Amino acid sequence: MNDELALQMCNLISKDVFGHDLGLSLAAIEQKLTAGIPLPALMECVRTHVPVYIYDPQPNQQVISEAAFIEQAKKDDWMMPKREINNIDDFLAAWQAISFMKGDKTNESQDVAKSDSVISSQGIYMSTLISSSKNILFSHGNYFSNYLLACRGNSSCNFSIRIFDSIYCSSSYEVRWSNKVSKCMFINDSLDLYECIACFDLRSKKYCIANIQYEKEEYMKIKAMIINWIFAQWQ
Repeated sequence: MNDELALQMCNLISKDVFGHDLGLSLAAIEQKLTAGIPLPALMECVRTHVPVYIYDPQPNQQVISEAAFIEQAKKDDWMMPKREINNIDDFLAAWQAISFMKGDKTNESQDVAKSDSVISSQGIYMSTLISSSKNILFSHGNYFSNYLLACRGNSSCNFSIRIFDSIYCSSSYEVRWSNKVSKCMFINDSLDLYECIACFDLRSKKYCIANIQYEKEEYMKIKAMIINWIFAQWQ
């Protein structure tokens, strides 16, 4: 996953959600769409000085790259020579010698870039804590999901932008704490919605806006206006 492909993926997701490209650069996407999402921090390997991306870096923690970690493991399997520990200072010195956080961590994953803590996934960009997923960008804590942009804490979701703490959602924007929501925007605490906007605590509804029922034709006209308003906020 490189920057060019990442932008293509962002626009592919946007076309599914909004009907057209975002019209933003990757830098603008990160700036305008990722509020509230813990993205990987850019650090430097203390041994090789190459850039390393890491989730939740700790103060004064030494960061090491995957390559540097492997090189050391081949030499001594990370076992240190015996040293005397007679006081706390001795203990702290021994600890400091091996006190590293490894960045760019992946396991059984492919096409991962600028990400950390990725397991059994493919096509991951600028994300952390991703498992069993494909094509996830600028996101954190998503599982069994595909084609998500700027999402956090979801499972079994697809083709969505800025959904949070939800499950079985698709083709949606700004959804929180919801289940089985599709083609919706600005939804909170709802279940089984299709083509709804700005709704709270609804169950099994479609073509609702602000918890008000509309006919399909009325709804689609208002939806187009709202999408134009959303994009105007990003310019």
